[in-house]
Amino acid sequence: MHRLAGDGSEKGIGTFCLNWAWAQCGHLRIDTHGDNAAMQSLVKKLGFVYCGIIYVEQDNDPRLAYEKIASDSSE
Repeated sequence: MHRLAGDGSEKGIGTFCLNWAWAQCGHLRIDTHGDNAAMQSLVKKLGFVYCGIIYVEQDNDPRLAYEKIASDSSE
């Protein structure tokens, strides 16, 4: 997930977008800044698992990484 934003005029946009993306592939990764409490709350609510801290070349700021993977019922 690269970027997700809304203007605040509608509730549930983030949930809708992430649920739609999840339905397309069943494997999502998201990172966010430590001060983005709204996104952290959303991904936890939707079942994402915290994976640790990552860094990207563009700004070298630490980001919190999350992932959600569909379970394979054949295992």
